[in-house]
Amino acid sequence: MNTYQNLTWDDLKAMFAETRELSNENSKQIHELNRQLGGITRSNGDMAEEFFFNAFRKDKIFMNEKYDQIHKGYFYSIDDIMNEFDIVFINGKSIAIIEVKYKARPDNIDIEHLTSRAERFKENAPIYKNHNIYLGVAAMSFKKGLASDLHQAGIVTIHPVGKKKMICNKGMKVF
Repeated sequence: MNTYQNLTWDDLKAMFAETRELSNENSKQIHELNRQLGGITRSNGDMAEEFFFNAFRKDKIFMNEKYDQIHKGYFYSIDDIMNEFDIVFINGKSIAIIEVKYKARPDNIDIEHLTSRAERFKENAPIYKNHNIYLGVAAMSFKKGLASDLHQAGIVTIHPVGKKKMICNKGMKVF
């Protein structure tokens, strides 16, 4: 027997209105949850950048080379294209560009894109065209196999060890 058989048109309209109200409330809750998760993700990313920047800032040494400058959130714009690098080291002969992630995964680290950024950096900042460029990825953790893939591409990985950093430079190359 159908329990809705004896409902009036007004009953159905009231049920529809209640369903719509519940749906709207669920949508608001989902939106708020997404906002909070986005905030947590940004906070984790900010924390990772701060950790690695502070680990390098004092001595400005990367791959046994002393740098004159270290920048966090290094921006430059060419032809209305904004370029941002998480951490950049600069001295008279070398530049190190470090991408920072809280958790490095294949879906947020594109090796081809990273390597192409080195060439674009030289093209867009001609003052550095004769500099050696080193690439690195710093992360609080790496998805299994990703660090090895980065090393094969010549990209250095930087991992936290306690309150310090550990650099793995297997296969490091100059870009």
